[in-house]
Amino acid sequence: MYKIEKHKYGLKITITGDLISDEIIGLTHELKAIGDTLTQSFSVLVDARKMMTLDKSVIHLAAECQRVVKECGRQYTAIVLNSPVIKNQVKRISVETGSTNAIRYIFADKTDDWEKVAMDWILRGKEPDPEFALSK
Repeated sequence: MYKIEKHKYGLKITITGDLISDEIIGLTHELKAIGDTLTQSFSVLVDARKMMTLDKSVIHLAAECQRVVKECGRQYTAIVLNSPVIKNQVKRISVETGSTNAIRYIFADKTDDWEKVAMDWILRGKEPDPEFALSK
């Protein structure tokens, strides 16, 4: 399940549970439609703290979703998570889509201030402290 919210900085995407192919396809279409309405570069905060690992059969769909966001003018993305397995899955997708320079991964279970850390990255390009975030 996912939810997209528009903010001044761009988009906040909250992902919970297990994403199946139809949901990822729907997310991709919604992001494309929203991205087409944005007139300038934007940033994305992804709250994936309650996300389940992606099934191998949907990885290519998740990559297409990330590609669409990049093509719409995404500047920075902060992905907040709790799972190193999900981080590795998303990192592989980021490499495939050429997005590694724009994305930072923040482990919410290592800081109480994960939202501030994420906002510092997406608003100011301030690198997260490596103690509680794995940048790049």
